[in-house]
Amino acid sequence: MTALLSSKRLMSAVYGSFINTTLTCAFDSVLPLFVKKTFGWNPTAAGLIFLTIAFPSILGPLAGAIADRFGPRPVALCGFAIATPALALLGLVRDGNVGMQALLGVLLTIVGIGNSAVYAPLGADMSATIDSITEANPHLFTTGGAYAQAFSLFDAAIALGTIFGPVWAGFIYHVANWWVMSLTLAIICASGALPVMLYTGKPDAVQ
Repeated sequence: MTALLSSKRLMSAVYGSFINTTLTCAFDSVLPLFVKKTFGWNPTAAGLIFLTIAFPSILGPLAGAIADRFGPRPVALCGFAIATPALALLGLVRDGNVGMQALLGVLLTIVGIGNSAVYAPLGADMSATIDSITEANPHLFTTGGAYAQAFSLFDAAIALGTIFGPVWAGFIYHVANWWVMSLTLAIICASGALPVMLYTGKPDAVQ
């Protein structure tokens, strides 16, 4: 496990999955409250708006296919690059007219598209990292390898993101407002791109 934690390439995938899950789950605590307060939507409509975030997940296999051909780094970076400005622009949604409702749906869909482009490439790169480490250090792990350990880190990051996202977004929305919350989520999203840019898909020396 120590060897895995010392791998910058692996930890960039773990961190990226944490950020991605944080962004996906952040709206769970605030979006129903926001659309009820701003648009006067009922619970059913508030639930349906989550389709805009979830539905783009069907593009995940396409993102995986592109990552297999061009590598995980450009695909994951594109995902973060797509989602970051859309998150920041969510702050423009401030009143209840139809145009603002449409803008919210479009921006959330873009966020969903960006998120869908991150998971598959980072998961694939995590597996590739284990292969690379094992090839360079044949006796570092047991005969079963370290895939289960690596995926446990991936799952732990997803679990933490599931908790952190709603708590963070709910807190900022409560103490500030929707615009500030949207801006902080954009900053969090951008932070996920940095380790991906520096380490994903690159050789990783682990002793």
